[in-house]
Amino acid sequence: MSTPTADAETMMRRDGYMKPDEAARELGCGHRWLLDGLNKHGFPHTRMGRAKWLSPEDREEIRKLCRVPADQAKISRLRRSSRKPARAA
Repeated sequence: MSTPTADAETMMRRDGYMKPDEAARELGCGHRWLLDGLNKHGFPHTRMGRAKWLSPEDREEIRKLCRVPADQAKISRLRRSSRKPARAA
């Protein structure tokens, strides 16, 4: 006979939820960094009792929150510096 905890974990995993250590590997970040984000910085997640779970939507939202947009000024400088100087005739 299965325990209620095992049934809940099976349901969570079936729906694509991951525990923080697994989600950290998928996101390419540290386990401690992710837990700090969940506990202190408001990263989205689901709590069932003391257990923390991250849905596919939660993980995508964390990716969006941590995304650094391109700096157009830096891109322009790189393009200008990579051009070859004009030849003198």
